[in-house]
Amino acid sequence: DHARTALFKTLNVQDVRESYRGAFSIIRVPGGLFARSLAALQNNPAIEHAQPNYTYRGHGFSGPPDDPLYPNQWNFEMLNVEQAWSHSTGEGVVVAVLDSGVHSGGRDGFGNRLLSGYNSFIRQEVFWHDNHWHGTHIAGTIAQETDNEIGVAGIAFDAEILPVKVLDRNLVGTTETAASGIRWATDNGADIINMSFGGDLLGDDSDLVLHEAVQYAYGHGVTLVASAGNSAEFHLFEPGVSYPAAYPEVIAVGAVTILKERAFYSNYGPDLDLVTPGGNSKVGIPQETFSAGRGTWFAAFGWDYRWKSGTSMACPHVSGTAALVKSLHPQWGPNDIKEALVETAEDLGDAGVDDEYGFGLVDAAGAVLWEIAQDE
Repeated sequence: DHARTALFKTLNVQDVRESYRGAFSIIRVPGGLFARSLAALQNNPAIEHAQPNYTYRGHGFSGPPDDPLYPNQWNFEMLNVEQAWSHSTGEGVVVAVLDSGVHSGGRDGFGNRLLSGYNSFIRQEVFWHDNHWHGTHIAGTIAQETDNEIGVAGIAFDAEILPVKVLDRNLVGTTETAASGIRWATDNGADIINMSFGGDLLGDDSDLVLHEAVQYAYGHGVTLVASAGNSAEFHLFEPGVSYPAAYPEVIAVGAVTILKERAFYSNYGPDLDLVTPGGNSKVGIPQETFSAGRGTWFAAFGWDYRWKSGTSMACPHVSGTAALVKSLHPQWGPNDIKEALVETAEDLGDAGVDDEYGFGLVDAAGAVLWEIAQDE
């Protein structure tokens, strides 16, 4: 007991309690020290066995949800999202949406899962609301209120959304706003960071400040996801993946149509990791948002379910699926989550990984079951 007490003190254990009849002990350590503490316990000969206190949930949710417009969400069917919901709904995961902000209005909304956010332009934790429409649509794909008899569904509908305003009313941001937003989100509990924006840089370290922010988040166990870019139709030659998606620490996401073909606008190249539905001019991605530019900090106007297209719309499908995986495996880091996504993706285009489709089309059900499949 004395040795155990000394060890627990070294590990900054904050709480110790005994299980039924003392079969085992449950301890709590600071979140940032979890991995180090677990390794120390597992390697200590005085400890018979150490493991995380895993989460188990009843498989009570069975689809389809009762949202009346859910049958229009062809994008969810393509990714096998409904099958994934039998195993995970994103509970316990925080997804930061770095965008034009997120608005809490509308009929569908996010319940009580929309957290208080940050405005990178004024460097304050206020006025983070969307005044464009873009960020709200993105957040809806990730975690719109679901099974509430209203509108549409979200992929990880039990996850929390952390809004970070890094783009202005014209959907423009800077190195300062993006890098600050990434760092703030990391320091404020983000597990996943969605970045449906990008810029054309000259190389990996053309924007060293942004890359260092990405590395900071990645080093703190955050999974970063970004859109590949929408400029393919304007390039005579291969339109490379834009940054920050092209950074090696970030999962780069391209867009496909309802026919599982690369969308004409979707950038591609060797840095592309995955594709998901992004739609086109004929069939887009339906989600709740408001009229263009009609958002303020206190209200937004012209709410409706709008069909939008772009790699911006493809990106949150990966972030939502990553949240489903993270919820089942809270100890997994960004490499583990990416591996689950790429190893279970549906191969499109040329056999194996290729420049137009990366590792392929995300399979949400396959990703959440990946560890189970590996154990069989």
